[in-house]
Amino acid sequence: MIVDRAEISGNSYNIRLRNDEEGIQRGDILDRNGEVLATSTLQEDGSYLREYPRGRMAAHVTGYSSVGKTGVEAAYNFELMSVHQELLQRLSGLLEGKDPKGNDVVLTLDMDIQSAAGDLLGSTKGAVVVMEPSTGRILAMQAYPDFDPNTVSGDWDYLTTDEDSPLVNRATQGLYPPGSTFKIITALAAMEYVPDWESFTYDCTGEAEFENKVIHCYNNKAHGTVDMEEAMAESCNCYFAALAEKIGAGNLSKVMKECGILSDYGFALAHSQSVMSLNKDSSESELVETSIGQGKTSVSPLYMAMMISAVANDGIMMRPYIVDHIQYANGEIGDTTVPEKLMEICSPTETSQLNDLLVGVVDHGTGTAAQISGVTVAGKTGTAENATGKDHSWFVGYAPAEDPQVSVAVVIENSDYGKATPIAGEVLEVALEKLAE
Repeated sequence: MIVDRAEISGNSYNIRLRNDEEGIQRGDILDRNGEVLATSTLQEDGSYLREYPRGRMAAHVTGYSSVGKTGVEAAYNFELMSVHQELLQRLSGLLEGKDPKGNDVVLTLDMDIQSAAGDLLGSTKGAVVVMEPSTGRILAMQAYPDFDPNTVSGDWDYLTTDEDSPLVNRATQGLYPPGSTFKIITALAAMEYVPDWESFTYDCTGEAEFENKVIHCYNNKAHGTVDMEEAMAESCNCYFAALAEKIGAGNLSKVMKECGILSDYGFALAHSQSVMSLNKDSSESELVETSIGQGKTSVSPLYMAMMISAVANDGIMMRPYIVDHIQYANGEIGDTTVPEKLMEICSPTETSQLNDLLVGVVDHGTGTAAQISGVTVAGKTGTAENATGKDHSWFVGYAPAEDPQVSVAVVIENSDYGKATPIAGEVLEVALEKLAE
């Protein structure tokens, strides 16, 4: 009971906790600058109404506390309902006629960056995750379709039957083929297992057959003779498929695991586990499909933000977190999250080589729409084939490339080619401006 008290208190079936809520003012949820994102207001009948001043703009992060609980409301329910110095609060409350107040939860989220990401996403299905590479702090996490946490009870029938699944946080729970953003992992595998990768070239005619699988470059464009640098900048599928043959299925699957694709990273909010099926016995067809981010590999935007952050952080993948600290009703600071190394996915030398490749993508390749005036951006575009509709658009990247301060992962569902790229560039620019204040 003591060990699992936080989990037990967060369980929606805990009758005792529901009874306790009647005599306790639930703590607030705030962004990193102190803006209130969730608060409880006393009603005339003595009950508390949970209100969300920013509504949809932070809905998938705060979640809701009405018809059950989701998001931070669920993950940190124990803290929000825990009363610091309860005896003193109750004595003071008797004099002032106030109920004791639960602890506040202060997020890593910056609502200026969150709002910019939300405005850019607009009414387009997809997700944006912004992270600080050196710590794992989540600065923004947007997803659409979304919902209004203020009206969940009244909207419940619609929310639970709508085919667009607005209650699903696509940033953490959505799974998509990574498309060409996966070429970062394929390139890393080549650095580890193909001794002549720097001199390896391939004559791209726009399509190539591997076993029983025909690989096409976008619009069947023939890139001619390309090396790794040109192939990454132009996102040449044929080159990376040929490179995968040299890497081998066993080695590529090993690097995928070393990059944490199957790891449990212990994020507080509900999230989906990425999926991979490649192994040493996989066919050549599955190998080449996987190498360009197609086939049976599926990842979440959160994972892709973690992966690109590791590249920006000398190969160190940090554990992602969205709560900075707990704040008591008297203003004192309680538990504070300490940044934690999750794993090392590659060496600083390899990240330096990857950095040069990714700078080329944005400087003169497929990612020029992510450029920021006066700032060097590194990144990778991606187009993920979708069997049920239009392709998905991806971009992952970070800036400044020389000293990364912020990273981003953007996925846009069923979109036109490259739609994620300009969104990512604008979000990176806003984030850099905010962090510089």
